[in-house]
Amino acid sequence: MSYLKAGLAAVGMIVLAGCSFLYQDPAAEFEAVIDLTEAEREEGQWEMSSFEAVNQDGETVTDEDLEGTYYLAKTIFTRCPTVCMTMTPNMVSVQEAMQEEGIENVQIVSFTVDPEFDTPERLKDYGESYGADFDNWHFLTGYDTETLEELVLSGMRSRIMPIETESGASDISHPIRFFLFNDEGETIRMYNGERDFDLDAIIADLKYLDL
Repeated sequence: MSYLKAGLAAVGMIVLAGCSFLYQDPAAEFEAVIDLTEAEREEGQWEMSSFEAVNQDGETVTDEDLEGTYYLAKTIFTRCPTVCMTMTPNMVSVQEAMQEEGIENVQIVSFTVDPEFDTPERLKDYGESYGADFDNWHFLTGYDTETLEELVLSGMRSRIMPIETESGASDISHPIRFFLFNDEGETIRMYNGERDFDLDAIIADLKYLDL
């Protein structure tokens, strides 16, 4: 396998990442892929919390709808001025490679960190602008701040934080990794979604796991 066995010390450092290039991912010093399958888990850690959302088509999607399937999750927002413009095309590359390799049982989920602004219509326009295939990709909104903070903290061990750049523009600090959840809603891999993005490693993992 082409991923790093992460020790607990490494896991504990994955706390905060940012959309702005001014806020460096604390995990950047580690490999592009981190394996969490052997990480010790306390209750509610490294697993998806309960949520109810709506996708780009206005359809209700909950954590229960994702049970029984593997899925790649990431955070975005349509007004993101920096890394989302790299992360989303990278996830499109993952989706296209999955299609080429015949990997059919993996969902992709993008959680907006700006749900008050990002309506389903805006998210659909956003996804279409990057060429996302909505057949297995949900762009989610419609939840409150508490729900958002809980799912990011529990499943991604990260936090959401409004920030202001040196230019005075508004930004939102959020995780810049892709997170692979298993069919029980547990986080089992983390992939760098921006710097050191490794498409081959992600696809190799998905094929290895016989998804």
